[in-house]
Amino acid sequence: MTTTGEVHPSLPHHPSNSLPDGAGLRGQVERLVRDSVPNGAVVSARLAGSCVDAFLAHDGDPRTAAQAVAAECTHFGELQTVHGLSDDDLTVALRAIGRGLRRHVMPVLLRQLDQLDSEALSRSVQEYLMRILGHIRQGMQTMQRFHALAPERRRHALCRAAFGAGDVRTLRGFALACGLDPAVRLTPVVATDPDATLDLALRDRDDVLAGTAPGEGAVPATWTNDQVRRRSGVDVARGPVVPLVELPEAARLTRTTAAVAAPGAPVTQTRDVLTQVMVHGSPLLADLVTGSRLGPFLELPAVRRAALGRTVLDWLEHGTPVNVLARQTGTPAQTIHTRLATAKRMLDDPLTEPDRRLELLVALRLAVPGWEAEVRSA
Repeated sequence: MTTTGEVHPSLPHHPSNSLPDGAGLRGQVERLVRDSVPNGAVVSARLAGSCVDAFLAHDGDPRTAAQAVAAECTHFGELQTVHGLSDDDLTVALRAIGRGLRRHVMPVLLRQLDQLDSEALSRSVQEYLMRILGHIRQGMQTMQRFHALAPERRRHALCRAAFGAGDVRTLRGFALACGLDPAVRLTPVVATDPDATLDLALRDRDDVLAGTAPGEGAVPATWTNDQVRRRSGVDVARGPVVPLVELPEAARLTRTTAAVAAPGAPVTQTRDVLTQVMVHGSPLLADLVTGSRLGPFLELPAVRRAALGRTVLDWLEHGTPVNVLARQTGTPAQTIHTRLATAKRMLDDPLTEPDRRLELLVALRLAVPGWEAEVRSA
């Protein structure tokens, strides 16, 4: 049992469903809560069951048990505030949970474990209820603060959190206050031109979250790439599909995707440029990868280095026989054979081991565009 500085009764370290007739025990508590609260539609009997399980699983320690259900209790408070739960409703619900613990849980435990002190167990139940109440009220107060804001300020706060450093709890609260499902699936979009602005009509849509920057937003996951490009009005990067509450990390990935997108691409999806996205955020990692795998290439003249790198990259990416690659790229097959043989000799590697091929592929994807740009600018 976790030490908290106080002595609590030692209870079996398992949830109610492992007790004799545990499902019936949980059901009794849930029914008692449903029957005791006038506004049953807005009270989750499942919360009562979770509180029973936590109390049992944490040896009757009210602190650790309450901590285990803290997130569920807080979310309960948020949701029920949206549905109009009053403080009186909450008091009635907590009393019902308390009666359930005392009438149904305590007698079972006292019958099974002779050494239990009923008075100590009762005190633990009372402290547990107060801690549960505190977590639920915390969720209620958060939602009340959000609802006190004007609707446009709520929406602005939600967008700021979604495209900034908002945490799950804050985003969930603002989403609920704005009448949105926190689990709705969205995909971030970011203009690939840093100076571009997404179409104003898109940013003003009810089903779109406008980013704090004019070139950013989050659109419904069901939109096709054609719809995204047409409604954005500019070339964009499209990030992963995530629930609303996970938008901050997805937005960061999408900004990186925009930074590595090829010029002129209407829609660049993160999943299509994962390698570049993974290393773009760490110049040191990129240098390590290219330096360790492409060192011999760096000694070649710029034109030859770019041509050799492009051929090996195309060969690794396409995974097709040389004669097929020759038709696809318009490069003579003999030239491709010669370049591949040169690369294997320079790297002292037959390029047959999958991990080594993957490392080389990543390195070339990072290096070849820069090598070709160097040739064009010469």
